[in-house]
Amino acid sequence: MNAMTHSTHPQDAVRLQLIIDRKWHHDLTDQLLTYNPAVPFHLYEVKSYHQQQTLQNTHEKVSGYQVKMVLDIQTTLADYPSVLQHLKEAVPRVKLRYEVIPCHARGLI
Repeated sequence: MNAMTHSTHPQDAVRLQLIIDRKWHHDLTDQLLTYNPAVPFHLYEVKSYHQQQTLQNTHEKVSGYQVKMVLDIQTTLADYPSVLQHLKEAVPRVKLRYEVIPCHARGLI
């Protein structure tokens, strides 16, 4: 028999996704690790392609992309603004490009 678990209010669940420069990932993850209430998150390295971005070093100019990080935070629709505000206040120098993505289901089958 398969056990299924799911959120009690999946309509409230969202993924707060931040696209950040690599140099900021330690500062931001440290803030998330101390955030109360605790929020689960993942950090991914990605290749960022954008016509308007300035490619600065030789590797970026040859490869055509910048290495960025995606910080993927699981939270709720009501709580994501306070998570963003906490990060912005703690690390005011960083520009936070973000998306809020609804999570229609989450579970384990």
